[in-house]
Amino acid sequence: MKRRARWAWRQLTSMRLAIILLLILIVAIIPASMLPQQRDDPAAVAAWVTEHGTWGEIVSAIGLLDVLRAPWFAAIYLLLFISLLGCIIPRTGQWVRRLRSRPGRIPTRLDRFDGYVEAASEAGEEEVARKVARALPRYRSEKVPGGVSLENGYLREGANLLFHICLFAILIVFALSQALTYRGQAIVVEGESFVNSSLAYDSFTSGTLVGEAKIEPFRLRLDDMEAKFDDEGNASHFSAEITVTEPNGEPRTEELALNNPVRVSGTDIFLSGNGYAPHLIVTDEDGAVAFDGHVVLADVAPDYISRGVAKIPDTTNRERQLGLQLTLYPTAVWMGESLISVYPGPVNPYLVALTWIGDLGLDDGRPQNVYDLDTTKLELQTDSGGLATMTVLEKGHTATLPGGATLTFAGLDRFAALDFNHAPLTGLLGFFAVLGFASITASLLLPQRRIWVRVSEGRISAAGIGRSHDDRVGADVRRAIGSIVDIEEAL
Repeated sequence: MKRRARWAWRQLTSMRLAIILLLILIVAIIPASMLPQQRDDPAAVAAWVTEHGTWGEIVSAIGLLDVLRAPWFAAIYLLLFISLLGCIIPRTGQWVRRLRSRPGRIPTRLDRFDGYVEAASEAGEEEVARKVARALPRYRSEKVPGGVSLENGYLREGANLLFHICLFAILIVFALSQALTYRGQAIVVEGESFVNSSLAYDSFTSGTLVGEAKIEPFRLRLDDMEAKFDDEGNASHFSAEITVTEPNGEPRTEELALNNPVRVSGTDIFLSGNGYAPHLIVTDEDGAVAFDGHVVLADVAPDYISRGVAKIPDTTNRERQLGLQLTLYPTAVWMGESLISVYPGPVNPYLVALTWIGDLGLDDGRPQNVYDLDTTKLELQTDSGGLATMTVLEKGHTATLPGGATLTFAGLDRFAALDFNHAPLTGLLGFFAVLGFASITASLLLPQRRIWVRVSEGRISAAGIGRSHDDRVGADVRRAIGSIVDIEEAL
């Protein structure tokens, strides 16, 4: 049993297995970049599984839709961690012992090695040792019985060892980064504020070590969302002006733009999208104001025709709650009896509403998507011919909805879709990655050579050994002999 355990440990801590596990880990991460992941977007995962049916359920069951939290991924990660640790510890000891040791004895037959040179010389061992050490300063030299032994390349093994240490550190930092990282998405309307709290996000994912106390409660206000288009309606510029207030800090103004994030309290904020948020005022059939605020139309088409829903639960009659399906035409033009938009900017905005009346289902305790309308207990309002009644509004106008309620299109503002990413160890991860790349490059380029010079009976001989096809070995041998005798005469 002990013999098998020792064999298993040797296999686990072998460099070959560490490389194989590293390749397996890289392959295992590939699905995380190709498929939606549960920790990033649960709604997208659910939609993907529904779309692909049985195949989607199989993929989800084996963990390919939540790779970083899958048991098999953790097993690969742990095995690689142990394998690297088992490689690093003994190799570190071996390298330290080698640094403390001196170059070894001279081989019996030097003529078997590279660059062999022999010449006549009356120099003694002390003189030879002194001159050779001066001629090859990058070598560690040691006077041994019969001559001089020289060796270099200690940094080569050190660089290789440093690469494995960096790889080990990357594993640790990556695991900690996943545990300390949180990311989320939020939509903020012009003039409104966002407070950095897990409850304020539209979607939020976090590592196991992230609690509410770990989230810096900074405040962000969207002052202006600017979108510019050319004459043909193509987007030319997007930017958002925000006012940021950090804890115990003074408010400051920042500008967000595509590919130009703002960093606040260790959190990177990205501008990922924008759209329209009309200001609506709804009064119920009894004349009471049931809603007064902005409605985010998150479904934005390339021509900026935007769609969304408004849920109006606070009506006087709770059995006649309102649900509105809204479509905004930024620059509306009538084509016969149909509306189209000819420009993405808000030149002539029109709003079209379909009215649903009934129970919105908000009191059932079931979570709902704020951008989707559950029509299970709602009735679509239609005309006498059974066609859905469409209420069309210009900005600044009021219309009566089916059922007696009124809708006022009071104004039109923009919203900004923001991505928040808090990854405190990203810089450290990059440091070890760069250091690891530099160390593996050094281990491949740094030479490792041994040179021996023998002194005997009025003659000296020298030879060396290095990696295959290392022409520098012969040159260093000749330099060593040349420090004692005329090399041209010797050859």
